[in-house]
Amino acid sequence: MSVSQGQNGVETPVLVGRDAEKRGLERWVGRLTGEDRAGTTGDYRTGTTDDNRAGTTGDYRTGATGDPVREPFGGGGHLLVVGDPGAGKSALVAHAAVRARAAGLAVVRLVGLRSEHDLAFSVLHQLVDPLAGYVERLSPHHVEVLERALSRRAGERPDRLSVSDAVLDLVRRAARERPFVVLAEDLHWVDVSSAEVLTFLLRRLGAGGPRFLLAARTGRTGPVDTRDVERMNVPTLEPGAARELLDLHHPGLHEPVLRRVLAEAQGNALALVEFPRQLTTYQREGLRELPVRLPFGSGLDEAFADPVRQLDTTARTALLTAALAGEQAGNLVGLRVAMAGTGEPWEEEYLTRAVDSGLIALDPTAELLTFRHPLFRAAVLSTSPPGWHRAAHANLGRAGVGGADRRVWHLAHAVDHPDESLAGGLAAAAQRMLARGEAAQAAAAFRRAAELSGEESARGRRLEHSALAASRARLMATTQQALDRGVPSTPEGRTAAGYVMLHRDGDADGVFRTLAPLLSDRVRGSREPEAMPSDPAPPDAIVPDRTSREKTLQGQAPLDEPFYLLLDAAVWTDRPGLWARLSGWLGHVSPAASICFEAMHNPATATRDIRLALERHSAVLRPDSPAPEIEGLVRASIALDCFAGHDGAWRTLFGGGFDNSPAVGLARCYDAYQRGDWQAAWTSARSGRLRAEERLDFHNAALFDCVAARAAAGRGDFEEAYVQAVACTAPGRLPVAAPYAQRAFLDLVEAAVRTGRTREARRHLEAGRAAGIDGISVRHRLILGFCSALLADDASADRLFRESLELPGAAQWAWEHARGQLWYGEWLRRRRANTAARPHLTAAAAAYDRLGAVQWAGRARRELRLTGVAVSASGRGKTGAVTPQELRIAELAAGGLSNKEIASRLNISSHTAAAHLYRVFPKLGVTSRAALRDALREAEHAVSPAP
Repeated sequence: MSVSQGQNGVETPVLVGRDAEKRGLERWVGRLTGEDRAGTTGDYRTGTTDDNRAGTTGDYRTGATGDPVREPFGGGGHLLVVGDPGAGKSALVAHAAVRARAAGLAVVRLVGLRSEHDLAFSVLHQLVDPLAGYVERLSPHHVEVLERALSRRAGERPDRLSVSDAVLDLVRRAARERPFVVLAEDLHWVDVSSAEVLTFLLRRLGAGGPRFLLAARTGRTGPVDTRDVERMNVPTLEPGAARELLDLHHPGLHEPVLRRVLAEAQGNALALVEFPRQLTTYQREGLRELPVRLPFGSGLDEAFADPVRQLDTTARTALLTAALAGEQAGNLVGLRVAMAGTGEPWEEEYLTRAVDSGLIALDPTAELLTFRHPLFRAAVLSTSPPGWHRAAHANLGRAGVGGADRRVWHLAHAVDHPDESLAGGLAAAAQRMLARGEAAQAAAAFRRAAELSGEESARGRRLEHSALAASRARLMATTQQALDRGVPSTPEGRTAAGYVMLHRDGDADGVFRTLAPLLSDRVRGSREPEAMPSDPAPPDAIVPDRTSREKTLQGQAPLDEPFYLLLDAAVWTDRPGLWARLSGWLGHVSPAASICFEAMHNPATATRDIRLALERHSAVLRPDSPAPEIEGLVRASIALDCFAGHDGAWRTLFGGGFDNSPAVGLARCYDAYQRGDWQAAWTSARSGRLRAEERLDFHNAALFDCVAARAAAGRGDFEEAYVQAVACTAPGRLPVAAPYAQRAFLDLVEAAVRTGRTREARRHLEAGRAAGIDGISVRHRLILGFCSALLADDASADRLFRESLELPGAAQWAWEHARGQLWYGEWLRRRRANTAARPHLTAAAAAYDRLGAVQWAGRARRELRLTGVAVSASGRGKTGAVTPQELRIAELAAGGLSNKEIASRLNISSHTAAAHLYRVFPKLGVTSRAALRDALREAEHAVSPAP
């Protein structure tokens, strides 16, 4: 039998991020060979052989070799793999081929070819030729039918039914002697004649013969009827897997280049491999600027650009117009109007071929045109000449598609020469975009306005405005690119440079060198003395009235951004002299910036007045309030533990632009952590960190990392907890200029007590009392109250615990409240007050279950068992939230295996192993491999409920 068998030593193709698909294919092969018996009830027909014993379902047909062949059914046992071009379908089919050969199956490969699409029975040749040795065993009639169909005998070609019947007989005879699978790729290029035969086989082979593994593009299975075939969808790669694949094929890419490739590939495996190959060595190393659009290689060109080139000019023009207009509901309406401006007749039937080719999808109800993959849109843009682009922009601009700002955007891109009128209009539109929170779009608009500027001074000014807009979006690479022309000369440019220094480079001293003179110059220019550092503005002075608000809008708001950058630099360096200078500038920034300063500098001082100022200022905000003003209030609210009370109202007032603010994302993450919503905090911190890292915003990435680490803490390693806490704030010292230091207060005091450092614990408690942190919020009163009880004598401890737990609103701070319940329950149990301890320990265990803090819940249950109550582990434990795969990986990691060793043991990628551990850590309440063993043992030895 001349079926491709493969060669010894052939390895499974490297597949990154495709563990689920690989397992699905391996199960499919296992069903064909009878090796996958788990979960297959009903997958096999019940036969009448002697092997059909009780509890066994199976139809064993004896082939020519006398070996039984297990016959799966249900959709015929065939499988269709569908995905976008370049998603990796061929690699998955190759993986299945290797597995099939390893299982003793032969493999027949079929591939639809564009060049042979119009040739009758071209694909049928690929099926019949490997089985040529069995043709002579067919009936004379079937032999003649096949030879005429394949043009090997003179005469008329037989009808399709006769050909299909002959091929069915052929493959069944071959399969009885040697079981095999048929792997058919690129179904959309299969010729119609062969497609009819394949459709016939798919429907008839459920009762015997080989099984088919088919591969086709999403929405394009061609003429083969696959409606009844089981499907496996191949999605785009997740970000982590995409990066792993890129590192595998192109190690050492310059980081900004790597991020650009990831952004444009959008998880497409072929694009990730091909994009870097089209770049020069200097471009890959970051020594030369990248092109506006990354160039396609031959594979991408064939998959995405060739289908575009096959369309007629009118259809290509329409797709280009749609690509430039954007994908939003109703864009078909705008497309009709814009296409009317071409002067050519327009009918939407022109788009039919693009739909049939899988390039676009149309939703008549929503009047929406969408590209099936971003790379199809990129292909449309890259294959269209510059003149087409300008004409399409002009048509969109004249049609007024997308409103006034989009109109000027299109008109600005319809010219190829300087035009100050258009440049000014686009710059004004960019300002409006900034007001709506569309900082990234504003940066692009300012940049185009700079290109259209006739004078060099106007060009430089608009480039620096572009840099500041990009920095507001935390697009540090874009900011730096806009600043590369020279030393910034405007306040906007210097502020943008400050963003790069702090957020990308972590250079707090550079921020002060660059921005402190900017504020000092403004103070001198106003001819007003700087306020004395020891005499900051009283709280009443920073409650805004209409006059102060108008003053802010007219002149002071531009200073807020450099002020906030200097404030962040002061927080991180904690130098008293820097805070003194910031205090001296309070009279020259907006009221919102002053509120932010007071809240972050020392939230325990005049807290009630600062909170009142925040409430009053929030009440006079308007939808057009400057973005820096809003950011100041967001920062202040999170420092004062009241962000959640304002979030909804601010979101309603400012709309989607509010959500786009990096400060808001960080505030929501901190708020979720403070309120004990660990899952939300963990998810928000993880996604926020990825976004920050992609934008080279390492400052915010570090802040998100801090939250993620705290959200995963609590494993009971008090020595390590002490080390981590004192890294945030030294015992007995609560830095005035570190508003987040109080968040380590509970951890430091408990860790110090549990490790015998009582003196350090008392010093820190006294520092908290002296700073008056209990005046910040109920949460801070809880913190100070519980720590006081932990260090108090027996006569006072009971009262302090009860008073703290009974504070109004205490329960909303779920993490701190549960911590106090646990401490109080432990304290009561050690004094043999078991009955009184049980309600507190039970409440603590339940709260920790809700928070997903498995190890803390286990600690509460251990204490509860010591009071004489039989309890069981939470359902969130080993058999609950942790999946079997996660459990297996956690056990191997606890045994000392590295990610690479785990990956080799389980036949997965090291990235997948790391991702599973990343998910399992918070489920078990640990943050390191060292704590896994104890966490797993704790879950394993949970006591069952008493009968």
